[in-house]
Amino acid sequence: MERRSELLKMLIPAVGGQGGGVLTDWLVQAFLTEGFEVQGIGLPGLSQRGGSTIYYLEAHPKINPNEKQIIFSQYPVPGDVDVILAQEFLELGRVLEQGYGSDKTTIVTSTHRIYSTLEKMPISSGIYSDENLRKLAINFSSRFVGFNALEIAKENGMDELGVNAILLGALGASEALPISEASYLKAIEQTGVAVGNNIKAFRTGWELIRSGKYEEAKAKPQIKWEDFIKERAQRLDSKRAEEYITLISEIESEYPSRLREILAEAVFRLIDYQDVWYARKYMKELKGILDIDKEMKGGFKLIELFAKNLALLMSYEDGIRVAELKIKPERFKRIKEEMRIRDDQMLRVTDYLKPDAEEIYGLLPNLLVAPIVRFTETGLFRSFWPENKKLTVGQKPITTSFSGFLRLWILTKLKFIRPYSYRYHKEYSLIKKYRTNIEKFARLNYELGCLVAKSAQMVKGYGRVRRKTMDAFNRFLDNVIKPLVEFERKTRKGYHLTLDVGEKSLKLISSSTEEINKAERLAQEVMQGKAA
Repeated sequence: MERRSELLKMLIPAVGGQGGGVLTDWLVQAFLTEGFEVQGIGLPGLSQRGGSTIYYLEAHPKINPNEKQIIFSQYPVPGDVDVILAQEFLELGRVLEQGYGSDKTTIVTSTHRIYSTLEKMPISSGIYSDENLRKLAINFSSRFVGFNALEIAKENGMDELGVNAILLGALGASEALPISEASYLKAIEQTGVAVGNNIKAFRTGWELIRSGKYEEAKAKPQIKWEDFIKERAQRLDSKRAEEYITLISEIESEYPSRLREILAEAVFRLIDYQDVWYARKYMKELKGILDIDKEMKGGFKLIELFAKNLALLMSYEDGIRVAELKIKPERFKRIKEEMRIRDDQMLRVTDYLKPDAEEIYGLLPNLLVAPIVRFTETGLFRSFWPENKKLTVGQKPITTSFSGFLRLWILTKLKFIRPYSYRYHKEYSLIKKYRTNIEKFARLNYELGCLVAKSAQMVKGYGRVRRKTMDAFNRFLDNVIKPLVEFERKTRKGYHLTLDVGEKSLKLISSSTEEINKAERLAQEVMQGKAA
């Protein structure tokens, strides 16, 4: 078994009362036995009532006292988890929906189900499809090991708590973690919970995988590049499809193959979002970062991070986009399938919208709105209009009716004013700052540039949530990264401190944008401590 040197991250989605805490303790003890530093933490939901609970572990081989200290995070980061070990199938679905699965993730799960309240409520069956969950798990993992551990426990005369040790055995046999069989068994003994039964269950899970009785589900072969492009081109009108193919030719000639699918999807979505010129603008923005990546010989990690996040930033959800998504035929088709509406039944969809003032005036021309917004930020205005007094306009269009559909359809036809809008100006100011900072810091240190490129992941959401994440992003650059870089440039060699604190700050902010306050304090405390 190859011993890894990097930080290992494990996520255990669980249901309260099923022994997730004991399962976590076993893993912590096994890592300690193998000579790792490890931290495990529980992030409880309504566990006392059988609700969702998440356990998260990070482990790293013990370091030399002279080396820099490992800083463990208390929160998992979407797309950056090595192993997901799930006690129940729908709980696995929840964390995959939140983005924790990726092509670096090994998933080991029991496929038995504990049905949620919402699944039990419909008169007809409301149970979520196990097949859909399986497809999701296979597609968002590098390896998927799924079997009915509860059924196996019962067949071997165990109760439902035996599921945990069976899963631990399957995880051990999969060799997803650099832990030996002896260390797992020692961990069960040291924890002291039903030792005999749990060792028996562990060996059952271990033998299931090692004996070859369990056959792993494999991901379906990926769609061919030509078919991938053809499928997306067919979803555009003929003129835009031709332009799309032209852009694909540019991607094929200028970018490495590992980035082509990412860029092809981004270009398609931006054409759908605005138009061909907007997709070309995206490609132009990428060019400078691609040149830096080639110059620094970084292996295209920088341009990959930038390309993904830039596409998301450029396709921000304003009122126009929300209206467009609400009336897409695919949405109504999906609702009918999920609600199991027959062709002879009526479907009525009511959307509950509550845009605030900024979401509304954000659609108007920047030349008109910007002066007014500046006035609202003055003391004179705030003296008679308190800052906490928010204006919202509640809307309840019946989207399946002619009048409701028409209202949203008319809004989608305002795309042509989007590039001149106050919201566009605000969003593009942030994009410009994002790109400029990547260029600046990547030339100082490639990994530092990658950190800044990754940081735009925190900008997400709609309305007030979006504005809070944008504020957190600006403060992260201005009050965390820039001061630390300047501090190290004057007093130290390299940018190890900035990278360490920056990564920890990103994890904090990923859990909640409110944590930006803590990240700013951390940066100041670290600089003061090093300067003292």
